[in-house]
Amino acid sequence: MPLHFAVHFLWTRDAGSRGSASLPRAATDRAARASLPHEIMALAQAAGWQSVALPTAGALVGYLILIFANPAHRFFRDGLRCVQRHPRMWIWLSVLGLAYTLFQNLQAYQLGEAQFSLASLLYWPGFKPHDWRATAGHAWLPALELLAGLFNQAVVSYPTSAAAALLFTINWRGYQMQFLRAAKGRLGRWWVAVYLGLVLCAFAAFCKPIFSLSIYWLNQYFDGILLLRVGAIIDWLSFQFEYLFGLLIQIFLVLLTFVWIRGLNAEPGRIFELALKRAVFAAKWAGVVLVATFLLIHLPLLISYAWITQQTDFTSAVVQYIEQTARPLIALGLVLFCSIQILLILHNETLREAVLEHARLVRNHWHSIFWFLIVAGLHLFAISWLNDFLGDAFPKYSMQSLLLAALFTIGKAFLAAWFLASWVCFYRASLTPRKAIRF
Repeated sequence: MPLHFAVHFLWTRDAGSRGSASLPRAATDRAARASLPHEIMALAQAAGWQSVALPTAGALVGYLILIFANPAHRFFRDGLRCVQRHPRMWIWLSVLGLAYTLFQNLQAYQLGEAQFSLASLLYWPGFKPHDWRATAGHAWLPALELLAGLFNQAVVSYPTSAAAALLFTINWRGYQMQFLRAAKGRLGRWWVAVYLGLVLCAFAAFCKPIFSLSIYWLNQYFDGILLLRVGAIIDWLSFQFEYLFGLLIQIFLVLLTFVWIRGLNAEPGRIFELALKRAVFAAKWAGVVLVATFLLIHLPLLISYAWITQQTDFTSAVVQYIEQTARPLIALGLVLFCSIQILLILHNETLREAVLEHARLVRNHWHSIFWFLIVAGLHLFAISWLNDFLGDAFPKYSMQSLLLAALFTIGKAFLAAWFLASWVCFYRASLTPRKAIRF
């Protein structure tokens, strides 16, 4: 019974009986009027429950239809099975992401932005969410970059890249020599320049977290503008190694998924050695991405920091340009060329051959690729929006905010591992005729 009709019925029934009511009848009517608020509240609660349950059930049904009725649903199923078989995929990504979250909080504490004490940890402020529409408007860029990371680098490599740089420098387990042997055969005479540049970037990656944590102490002896400019150069050089380290982890995850598809049994150490060798074959595409990132992001920042004492507004404009233009352009470019990286990882092809093969793949399977991007993108947008919506509802660096940050970091890592494995399954099934994988 609708709420407004029930209220009208109870009221008119009571009003019609008041004229000829005897004393017992009047007492009955007064009892009915006394019970009226309770009936209204019961009906209101029932209506409120339905207003929540029905949209929730509709959203759940729509989600199930989206998952199981799209043309790429079997690849998502296979990707989930691969992640269940190799949980190290999402565990590794979670550890790397949690390391970055921990370092951010440590840096905020060192800079005085966060105060961690027993009282602050025990204090639980109320839930005060912001406008969900505004939060959704800010979530599209992180979601787009997460989607692009499936085809480029889904790994949060900083600050773990500092430890990787140290291990690379000391030739841990001979991995540096293995990389050199593969680089000599693949890069020709360019291997010397690439190796020297890689060593320089590894040194910058090792110094970056130390520089970040000690910048207040260094400011006692050096000018702040000088430190800002030096930090920009260290950040640019370190980014090269961070990207390559994340690329190595991504190649390892791709090869691990391929081993699962083929039903092979290989030790993770041997797969990692193979990933180190295959990283050389993906070097040209990695170079294209790094050059684009330098031209669109790092070069404008370096120029703005050089003029920061004369043109402070220019630095603000550059930061706004990077957020609104450069980052979306790079992410869209990586999505448009989604299969270039996996082609170079699994086949001994040149960059030109990989571009032509990517064009054929898109032409033959554009419908399935479109649905793969839609399903993966909606998941990544949802978790990005929930991260901002729930995280901003609590004070920054509060216990709730820290717990939510850790929870969503793990959630993003699981989705990244799931969709990356699903993408490898999709690519493998889309090769018609079935193309041999050559290592």
